[in-house]
Amino acid sequence: MSTSTTTDVDARGPDTPDGRRSGKPGLAGKALAIGALGIALIAVGAAVAIGRDKGGPETRVTAGANVTVNQDPSGLTAHNSPSIVVSPVDPNVLVTAGRVDRPQFGAGVHVSRDGGATWADANLVLPAGKNRAYTPEVAFDARGNLYALFATLDGEAPAQYPSGLWLESSADAGTRFSAPAPVAGAFTYQPRMALDPASGRIHVTWAQATEAVIQELATGVKAPADVERSPGFGPPPPVVMATSDNGGASFSTPVQVSEQGRLRVGAATPAVGRDGNVFVLYQDFGDDISDFEGRAGPVHNGRFALVLAESSDRGKSFATRSVVEKAVVPSERFLAYLPKFPSLAVDPSGTTLYVAWSDNRNGDWDVFVRRSSDSGKSWSGAERVNDDKVRSGRHQYLPQVAVAPNGRVDVLYLDRRNDANNVLTAASLATSFDKGKTWKSVTASDAFFNSQIGPRNERSSADSGSRIGLVSTNSSALATWADTRRGTQDTDKQDLVFTAVTFAPQ
Repeated sequence: MSTSTTTDVDARGPDTPDGRRSGKPGLAGKALAIGALGIALIAVGAAVAIGRDKGGPETRVTAGANVTVNQDPSGLTAHNSPSIVVSPVDPNVLVTAGRVDRPQFGAGVHVSRDGGATWADANLVLPAGKNRAYTPEVAFDARGNLYALFATLDGEAPAQYPSGLWLESSADAGTRFSAPAPVAGAFTYQPRMALDPASGRIHVTWAQATEAVIQELATGVKAPADVERSPGFGPPPPVVMATSDNGGASFSTPVQVSEQGRLRVGAATPAVGRDGNVFVLYQDFGDDISDFEGRAGPVHNGRFALVLAESSDRGKSFATRSVVEKAVVPSERFLAYLPKFPSLAVDPSGTTLYVAWSDNRNGDWDVFVRRSSDSGKSWSGAERVNDDKVRSGRHQYLPQVAVAPNGRVDVLYLDRRNDANNVLTAASLATSFDKGKTWKSVTASDAFFNSQIGPRNERSSADSGSRIGLVSTNSSALATWADTRRGTQDTDKQDLVFTAVTFAPQ
């Protein structure tokens, strides 16, 4: 089925890396409309048989209607980097959380009580003396209690910094939140959270910078030359973890997760495996000084690594389990404060792990997955998930992997395969019924959106965020992403959009 939807694209052309208009004709200036491209997409209500579930009948996959999650009326708000969770006691209760980057930094939490058909904004409780939350994360425990993790920001732009990391809970799925409890102090970047469903133990990871970062932001004075450092972050920050055994009332002293000697690390994601073992996937940015120091220039020409750390004592200490991928080819410039996260998922057995990421090894951005069947000790080869032509010049990126209770593996990613100009974007869902050996993709979004719309920084084009959200059940994949169909390059508006992709036997 083909769509006739048309997306308005700014005719003045794309932004240059420093955020200025290039003056070159854009897609609209070329009178290029989606309908004129003859693009084949799965529209609302369309379905396709994409595989067999463990040798059973073919499975029919249906992409549902797209629903805007955030309810704010502003035409300038930029929502991105969503996570999504579903209540274990009521599958109709869904919660998303994401960054707000415009018109000022903030945090959005949103609740649906009808399976994603409608959404309402929730209100976090801020600590006394604080007026701004950022980089939120949400999780449910086995009893249906909702937890919200977030940083608070102090200072004024451009000298804003995270002044603390906080956790609060809600017994009614976001109607009311408790007073926030402190997790960590200042200079805590990239916070993420994982709950142990058996014990209720809460694990929180972050990149711990030092006071040098705020000194430089506030005064412009660099740290002493003899201090080993990455300017903009102070001395290179390690990935650390703190753990709570009392529902978030208090947390342990942070322990270092990242390996000594890996100086530029971040984008860490925790997950809990069998017997309460904790895994943390993080990225080693190698000798990429330019992005950590905020220098101008091209994309780093070295290689990054994906490293898996493991704790067999429930978060008290960590050791490197394996290097999942040692040759990630960087795709773009990034802010060291807000890198894009690779994704980690553990299957119901607690011992099979999946890691998803994107890189530029084929000359354009592709999505890859590796699988481990021995708790992360060894890994399968990198399987390319997106099934378009190799080296097409069209990007697939920002993947999120999840595993359903029945073992089906899903990967949600952003996808420009249908635009020869590599601008118009859809959200695609790849599914594997054979533990990641083969993949088939369907389109989750019901309209294209423009990847050149969104907040910018001095070293990149529009920012699509650090992550997208995915939860897999036996019958559906619940997906959310930052979408710009209601924005323009003048407003840079981003919304969180939700859909449910359903699976049923033919």
